[in-house]
Amino acid sequence: MMKNINSHRIFSKNAYQPNSDGDYVLYWMQINRRFQYNYALEYAVAWANKLGKPLLIYEGLSIEYPWACDRFHTFLMEGMKENLDYSKEKDLNYYSFVEPKIEAGKGLFYALAEKACIVITDEYPVFIVKKHNKYVSKNIDIPFIAVDSNGIIPLGITDKDPYSAYLFRKIMQIHFKEAFTHPPQKDPLDELVNRDKIELPDNFLQSYPSAEKQLENIDQSVSKLDINHDVGRLQAQGTRKAALGKLGSFVAHSLLEYDERRNHPDENKTSGLSSWLHYGKISEYEIVKVVLDHQPRGWSLDDLTPNGGKNTGFFNGDKNIESFLDEVITWREVGFHFAHHVDNYDEFESLPDWAKKTMQEHNNDKREWVYSLEEFEFSKTHDELWNAAQNQLREEGIIHNYLRMLWGKKIIEWTSDHKTALNYMIELNNKYAIDGRDPNSYSGIFWCFGRFDRAWQEREIFGKLRYMTSDSTRKKVKLDQYLAKYGNQKSLL
Repeated sequence: MMKNINSHRIFSKNAYQPNSDGDYVLYWMQINRRFQYNYALEYAVAWANKLGKPLLIYEGLSIEYPWACDRFHTFLMEGMKENLDYSKEKDLNYYSFVEPKIEAGKGLFYALAEKACIVITDEYPVFIVKKHNKYVSKNIDIPFIAVDSNGIIPLGITDKDPYSAYLFRKIMQIHFKEAFTHPPQKDPLDELVNRDKIELPDNFLQSYPSAEKQLENIDQSVSKLDINHDVGRLQAQGTRKAALGKLGSFVAHSLLEYDERRNHPDENKTSGLSSWLHYGKISEYEIVKVVLDHQPRGWSLDDLTPNGGKNTGFFNGDKNIESFLDEVITWREVGFHFAHHVDNYDEFESLPDWAKKTMQEHNNDKREWVYSLEEFEFSKTHDELWNAAQNQLREEGIIHNYLRMLWGKKIIEWTSDHKTALNYMIELNNKYAIDGRDPNSYSGIFWCFGRFDRAWQEREIFGKLRYMTSDSTRKKVKLDQYLAKYGNQKSLL
């Protein structure tokens, strides 16, 4: 099933024995919503083959999750429609459910689990998936196993939270080659032996109708749901096809200019893949593989040189590729490993002691500007650049990577205290960002407050937290086109 380093991806949540009388193996697709390059699905197929049972893939969508809105529901349902079409083409046992009203899905999972031999699901260290896995495992009497398909370095490799990117980078450099050379299967369902059709009982389907009809007209279906309709859908499609297209475009037009031009909003040289990574439509492994395939001719994995956590010199190839891989592996995955070990990853108390101490010392410093959450939300500050970044977040569900740091630092400066600033940041990011509610986005927010950073020169309000200004940002990066596009939008207030 799994071998070597990948054994660290498997988290058995209870110690029960498989139910040999069950009708199927159940794979509960929660966050890595794809059929390809998926360790959890691969593991579920292996168990189905071992038990001689068919496999049922269940993908659901609740309306009760925090910040549920048209934006996230539409993105997710577009991906579900793609999965439905694929499952029909491949004759898979795939069942999807979109909750039409609050508590309409109550009891659904347990009804499916009652007929299962074993349940396999996704390991994910934040938000509702982490809570689901802890709760559900205590309430079923068959094995409930979560499998980590999130990144290159398995969550089980680290035995405590990494407090810096430097520390995690050292771990990554030790384990990268072994992890990368034990990849997930491209099409794990090709290995499934028992392909018997699973017919869900009529009384079950009457209580929990398949989402097939809702997915025929997603816009209409979403408009009828009891969710926030003020946060509108995006132009970007929440499909694997769109993710692969985005990756192809990035590699063709931006990858080999990434190092020098990625911080300039006008250049548009970032990958833009975080939305699809967040919902698991594309795997980090296949991104890294495609990027490494563009190393200079003659490069190989034998050129890897562990160098004690330095951010250059490990991959020993093109500097643009090295820079991108440091972002997508080190900076993305350090947040996953941190949250895996720290349950209060999204709370002020999870910050390093030095950061909490310096903020406490400066919490009552005088602020020249203090804005309410509503004023922040609708870009009603005095700063054109900050307003532009918030306009982009509100309208497009993203902020340019470099400006996201400035966005957070200014919220710290313009609120009454540091805890309020953190609460505002989490609310705005999770309400609007398509890649919000993700370990990586929590890393970005908490980095503004000192997580994964070090102490700097002391100043008012910030204490020893790193400081950023709009004026210095304007001097460092190209912004004319960005401000022309986002800076003059009228407030929605």
